Amino acid sequence: MARAARNPGLAAWVWVPIAALAVFELVAHSTIEAAIPSDASWEAAAAFVRARHRPADRIAGAPAWVDPIVRQRLGDLLSLRMAAPPDSAGIDRLWELSIRGARSRDEPPALEQEFDGVHVRMWTLLGDELVYDFAEEIAGAKVELVGADRSEVCPLMAARQMPGGLERGPMTPRERFVCDPRRPWLWVGATVLSDLDLEPRRCIWQHPAGRDPVRVTFTEVPLGDRLLVHGGIDYQIERRRNHGPVTLRVWINERIAAELLHEDGDGWASLEIDTSELLGQTATVRFETTADDPTARLFCWSASSVRNRGSSRGRDE
Repeated sequence: MARAARNPGLAAWVWVPIAALAVFELVAHSTIEAAIPSDASWEAAAAFVRARHRPADRIAGAPAWVDPIVRQRLGDLLSLRMAAPPDSAGIDRLWELSIRGARSRDEPPALEQEFDGVHVRMWTLLGDELVYDFAEEIAGAKVELVGADRSEVCPLMAARQMPGGLERGPMTPRERFVCDPRRPWLWVGATVLSDLDLEPRRCIWQHPAGRDPVRVTFTEVPLGDRLLVHGGIDYQIERRRNHGPVTLRVWINERIAAELLHEDGDGWASLEIDTSELLGQTATVRFETTADDPTARLFCWSASSVRNRGSSRGRDE
């Protein structure tokens, strides 16, 4: 039987794209290696920031995926609020360690320095003065599960810490208010949530139980001229956009002050409550969460009592 003749030209051409790919990988690898700053560059940049750092400074990386590198070298300088800020209150300056030309702000920085591939910039922000951070004070709050006939106090206890994970929300803190051991998601406490934009947010987990509220009450809260309130759902659930809304109601001295209705797709939603008439005074502030259908409502909120740096009424009273 006759055998088909081989085509040596075709066989040779088969190897051309393979060889080209190998050359491309070698060149690309060298380019990538050259674009990644050395450990010495990162260490020098970190030392520069550390020597000038102040307690009200925030430190971040650009692009965002270098944040773990920045935290590895400077994380001991950051509080949880500064590492996962719910808002800009209390942040006086922003330090940024960036590579590959990335930057997070367009305006010229107040200070900048280059360290062989790592660019350090500092901006002066001088935003609102932080008067009270509710997430930091959650251990002193009263938490209740409100029913039709009576309210049950949720005890603060040291319970088993849960790591969170896929579709389970953020890490469960060891110290938290446990409202119903049979419903392990029904607790209240401070954690860090990833919002719809994958930004970390320091906040208070307050998963609704249903139409009857989960209630958190803070007493003797010092007030500035505004309350900044934010709320969001863990991104793994919210991105599906197939569950009902959550309502967060804010009460000040037994009067409803505002309501935040959060629907999937809203991301890290915000509202601002004017408290200028109570500036310099203390008040009882209550937060209640409800949902017609509480299924997978992995809701977390933050609130800050803030004062404009020009506000002085009540400061010396």
